[in-house]
Amino acid sequence: MKIVILDDSLSMRMIIEAYLEELAVPDNAIYSFERGQDALDFIDKEAVHIVFSDMYMPSMDGPIFVKKLLDKHPHLAASLFIISGEDSQEKLKIMKDAGGKRYIRKPIDVKHFNHYVKAEITKIRLQEKIFE
Repeated sequence: MKIVILDDSLSMRMIIEAYLEELAVPDNAIYSFERGQDALDFIDKEAVHIVFSDMYMPSMDGPIFVKKLLDKHPHLAASLFIISGEDSQEKLKIMKDAGGKRYIRKPIDVKHFNHYVKAEITKIRLQEKIFE
């Protein structure tokens, strides 16, 4: 299992990592990036299962990252989570139009996070067991 976290905030990346570790995801399965291009380069080389992306980042914002990601890796659409404090429906529509359908609001509610992310992790673990 490989999970990518893309956020320009170190503290937000650390929070998401901690929540994932509470769901029994080993820390060596979590890859954190501050820049969108670095995350894309990694995803191009590795089989990634889940991607978390911030909406606003300085070098490549979320909609651009999502579009580039899904152009090359459309299978990740179902396991892509947008993390943002954005309230504007207009701004959220831009992200949805780029392909980001799942949204987790900042500050992150751990129950909401666990509800959606745990189901994805369970699916991945079941698939990995099948192929063992």
